[in-house]
Amino acid sequence: MIKKLFAMSVIALVLAACGSNVKSTAEVVKVTVNDFTTNPDLYADKEIEITGTATHVCKEGGKRLFIIGTDPEQRVKIETGEKLSSFPVELEGSDVVVTGVVSKLIVDETYLTNWENEIKANNPGSDFKIHEGQVGHEAKEGDPSAELEQVNNLRAQIAESGEDHLVFYTIIASKYEEKK
Repeated sequence: MIKKLFAMSVIALVLAACGSNVKSTAEVVKVTVNDFTTNPDLYADKEIEITGTATHVCKEGGKRLFIIGTDPEQRVKIETGEKLSSFPVELEGSDVVVTGVVSKLIVDETYLTNWENEIKANNPGSDFKIHEGQVGHEAKEGDPSAELEQVNNLRAQIAESGEDHLVFYTIIASKYEEKK
């Protein structure tokens, strides 16, 4: 009886060990900035590789990078993930290849009300902030009136859209490299 239990335990361990070596083979999808900005929802929650020109690295900690393709109006926001501490400012003007997972943020009235309440509670570390990387935004960083203006601008955008929400896409980067 003990020999049978021992044999079954060994078989179970071998099978478990073999099963733990199986890795997901989900393929990373390579996209252009144009493809991504044309229909970002296709890539939501998927790992992608995207190439573009770095136009802006947020000076406050380097946690955000913005890239463009051939059309400077089509910008993609990239944030550092768990594997990256920051993007160096020196990337600005360089071509970069970024791999990461596409995150989708839905901004509706509830979201904006929560953000507005955080601003009024003087919580500068609010998770509700939306960084769009506009030129000169660093000067307004931490300014409650500028943030309230942003909230109201987003409310106006929702009203103009005819929808009850806006959607923002961000790539949460796991790695990047500068193309030489």
